[in-house]
Amino acid sequence: MKLGFLVIAGLLVAAAAAPARAEINCKFVLKNLSLPGRTVQSVAETMSISEDDVKKCQEQAAQGGDQKPAGEKPAGEAK
Repeated sequence: MKLGFLVIAGLLVAAAAAPARAEINCKFVLKNLSLPGRTVQSVAETMSISEDDVKKCQEQAAQGGDQKPAGEKPAGEAK
């Protein structure tokens, strides 16, 4: 009886955690990192993501992953 309950509880926890592995918003992560006194660990804890995800966002930003294509103009710029 207890084993069955534990198995069902474990499956429910795993099912609830699946959506948490959704796409990480790197712009928001980088914005949080830019605040004074914020570290990779503190941002990860605040956003409930892993430190590896925060580091991946930093690496993408260093490689220029957030750059727009050359043909696009920023919003609000005159034609």
